[in-house]
Amino acid sequence: MRREENLSYITSKRPATCLGLVPKNRIYTDEQMRGALIFSDIDSRRQITVTGMGDFSLPPDRVKLIIIITSTKSNVNEAKTSVIRRLKYVEQTFRNFGVKESDKSVVQSIIRRDTMYEVRAELTAIFNDLQRYQQCHNQLVEKLDTPVVCVLDPIFFHSTLRLENIKRQASVQAVRNAKHTAEDIARTVGLHVSKAIHIVEENYQENEGILVSTGQPTSFQNLIDAKTITIHVTLNITFELKAKERQRKKDNS
Repeated sequence: MRREENLSYITSKRPATCLGLVPKNRIYTDEQMRGALIFSDIDSRRQITVTGMGDFSLPPDRVKLIIIITSTKSNVNEAKTSVIRRLKYVEQTFRNFGVKESDKSVVQSIIRRDTMYEVRAELTAIFNDLQRYQQCHNQLVEKLDTPVVCVLDPIFFHSTLRLENIKRQASVQAVRNAKHTAEDIARTVGLHVSKAIHIVEENYQENEGILVSTGQPTSFQNLIDAKTITIHVTLNITFELKAKERQRKKDNS
């Protein structure tokens, strides 16, 4: 985060003579410095409003495994038996790899086409451990026959708690960056930053990565990168400014 990008203003509630402020050892644009003024009225309540930006990225913490079992026969009971046998094996495999009942689901259906019956079962399991997912995936691919059983590509996503954590981290970073800028400017004129008295969210963006098609099988890492979320937050924060202790004693004497 480049703090040079933060827009800074210092204002006072009452009109008074003002002094131009040019922070030392910092690079600000004309737009950033246009409002950087501090009022010399000691009794007025000084404030500084700065814009802070925060960016935070996190990869997905959940992966979904989907298995589709299909059997087409002229005898519906034979088709059911074929699907159920494989269905039980998949469910047992999920249990062996620690998948909770609340993290798995099964949907079954029967379709009739002329004299043929198609029995279909779709199983879904959610993993929070990528290594366990890979082990389970590999075992099912190895043990189950195709085309009766189809193991789909993984689906990566973020849990609700993970998303809330990303948003919170980005906001905290924006507040810290804003306070750093306020402190740099206030220090130049012998003041220090006190508490934040007003916070406004100016902008919020949530972006996912992009899955680029190369014509080759998509790797696990590419799928993870495509589902990595970046949160960008822009906050306008007003801080109260106070005189430093030595300056306060000097003014009171």
